[in-house]
Amino acid sequence: MADERIANAYSANAEFWIRVVREDRDPFRTRLTDPALLDMIGDCAGQVVLDAGCGEGYFARELVRRGARQVHGVDTCPEFVVAARTHPDHDPAATTYRVADVADLPLAGASVDLVVANRLPHGIDEPGRRFHEFARVLKPSGRLILLGMHPCFYVSRAERAAPGGLSLDSYFGTRTVEQRFEVQGELSPAASVQQFYSLETYFAFLADAGFAVTALREPHPTQAERDSDPWWNKNFTRPLFLLLECRPYRSPRAAG
Repeated sequence: MADERIANAYSANAEFWIRVVREDRDPFRTRLTDPALLDMIGDCAGQVVLDAGCGEGYFARELVRRGARQVHGVDTCPEFVVAARTHPDHDPAATTYRVADVADLPLAGASVDLVVANRLPHGIDEPGRRFHEFARVLKPSGRLILLGMHPCFYVSRAERAAPGGLSLDSYFGTRTVEQRFEVQGELSPAASVQQFYSLETYFAFLADAGFAVTALREPHPTQAERDSDPWWNKNFTRPLFLLLECRPYRSPRAAG
């Protein structure tokens, strides 16, 4: 499967990402996206949650601290799952971690109150299939919350340097960004692989799976935060993230 390129890249970078998360080295996550994501989730007490693309488990642990009854973490990267299971704060009574593809979830239908996909890369092979799986495991009253890189504004370093930036052909086509991540001056050992689709294509994936978008946010620093810390003015020059709340409103169309 083409998605193996994404999984292999995460395995190559697993030690790097585990250290970044556990040392709170990513200010985008700690100061911007996590607060926005948790605010949109709101009260999760007593809920059964799927953490889709759980990484080393930090967000699942946070949801348990906030009262989630059960959190299922799935990730295709075995190194992440081992790190999550062996973390000192792992609560096996409240959290399970599995090596699994979000496009083929090891969960029963209508068994989950909330699906959270926190910076989960888009799929390459059958990219819409994961949304059908999210719809399958969600209860009719459930919610899907997606946080990802902004399809309209996130560009590779090469695209940033190109005259005019991202071309229309590239935006409306299928864009693969393959580059090493940099966090506090340190580059990831291997290039990550991310696939991008236009906003209309992304929303079509959701609609085909039977979801309606009920809230849309673009997490960004406030003017006060920019004034107090010039780091934002240097590192947040365009919208980087898209946060969506979605709810099932009809049965999904047959997955392709």
